[in-house]
Amino acid sequence: MRAAIQRRLADEVGTLGIDQPSMFCLAYPSPYTVGMSSLGFQTLYRILWAEGIGCHRAFLPDGWDRHALQWPPPPEPILSYEAMRPLSDYPLIGVSVAYELEIAGLIRMLHGAGIPLLASQRRARDPIIIAGGPLTDTNPASLLPFVDVLISGEAEALLPEAIRRLAAGVDRDDALTRIAGLPHSALGEIEPGRISPLPACASAPHELLPAYSAITTPHTELSDMFLIEPERGCSRRCTFCVMRGPSTGGMRILDAALPLGLIPEHAKRVGLVGAAVTDHPELEPMVAKIVESGRGVGVSSLRADRLTPELLDALSRGGYRQITVASDGISERLRSLLVRKIDAESLLRAAELVRDNGRLRGLKIYQMIGVPTETDADADELVAFIRELSRITRVTLGISTFVAKRNTPLDGQDFVGVSAAEARLAAIARGLRGAATMRPQSPKWAHVEWLLARHGAEGGHAALAATLAGGSYRAWVRAFAELGPPSRPWVYGDEAAQARRRGKAAGPRDRLTVIA
Repeated sequence: MRAAIQRRLADEVGTLGIDQPSMFCLAYPSPYTVGMSSLGFQTLYRILWAEGIGCHRAFLPDGWDRHALQWPPPPEPILSYEAMRPLSDYPLIGVSVAYELEIAGLIRMLHGAGIPLLASQRRARDPIIIAGGPLTDTNPASLLPFVDVLISGEAEALLPEAIRRLAAGVDRDDALTRIAGLPHSALGEIEPGRISPLPACASAPHELLPAYSAITTPHTELSDMFLIEPERGCSRRCTFCVMRGPSTGGMRILDAALPLGLIPEHAKRVGLVGAAVTDHPELEPMVAKIVESGRGVGVSSLRADRLTPELLDALSRGGYRQITVASDGISERLRSLLVRKIDAESLLRAAELVRDNGRLRGLKIYQMIGVPTETDADADELVAFIRELSRITRVTLGISTFVAKRNTPLDGQDFVGVSAAEARLAAIARGLRGAATMRPQSPKWAHVEWLLARHGAEGGHAALAATLAGGSYRAWVRAFAELGPPSRPWVYGDEAAQARRRGKAAGPRDRLTVIA
């Protein structure tokens, strides 16, 4: 592990605080290659050094990332990169969790570091665990069993203040008392069964935008790419998406000069990151300037209806060989139902633009099966349409299975079922044989994600039972079968108070009304 850390550090550009002390370690419950691709993780690391607090990093060991893993995991030290210290040596540890399935990584990381897994089991000398990350936008309650402090939403302004308050405590109990009153935060389940009310999600002050990388490294999925956001949030209202406008405060657009001016000289590639980057009114000139500077470029969340010949020309000159867009609904009816606002005409035009570019080799389209009310006729429409697209350009399909997420209008919808999803994927594959390449994701792990998404703190305890049982699909299903139906209401935040104001509680039937 020490040799691997040293090799990675030698290849990093922009590393902060090597051999400098810090009481705080920012941990990511997935391996280095994933964690260092997280713009939020990198931004907090950079901000904490700028604030004079300091921050070391730790990651889940590479081999511990599999869905199923023997328990206990094979022995391997979890060391910080900046100081080679065991994770358990730090009095304060922050954990950024992106989505539900990373809870298993959090459990494995705590165990590997020798830290009691449950907050209620920790004693005076144990580290204080602070959790945040994208999962807090949707289902923060699932983290409460494992953390001492939860920060919900965007943490740029809140994490430094939380660390200062905790560090001022004379002991563990005093430190946790001092966190009271910090906006958008709550205590974890520090006493068995004691669940704090969920806080509202924070939005970072405009002056702390944009988020951007501290470090570039070749050892990530986005090799040597400097990440920066030209916008944050999304103004659209896709009913399945956790980034939909009403739940994230809408879209905050930055003047193009700001992100462009922050790109360091050493950056070989630049990634423009956000939920709706192609909705930025200055995207084309931004991409053109990056490419004209001799750098490669990447853009997240390309929308088929926003593509132009000029944008594709700049992207292809910046290293793109395949354009990736999302359709999500597999038919025109389902795209309308999901308020996706991507139609067949836009996708056909995208394929034609890719073909006409000359340097691009194909189009990748993300689709989603298992959407409520989906039928065989919708799947037949997808097969016929993809065959039509494949006569224009090479097509690759990335297909996931729909998971209803908390804090969206589709919260509470059923999972289609693993057997039904597998049968749907097989039928689509047969229909597209020879016409397109399919890259399906596992319906089994979508089912596990759905199980976690529909439960709150009790789901966190079930995740612990499943992980301790080896983390196989069967172990997850067995652990959640013990719970029965979810006890939580269907609305994010102070659900009970909101239900009283409306005069009734919202249930699954109400969710169907929203999308019908």
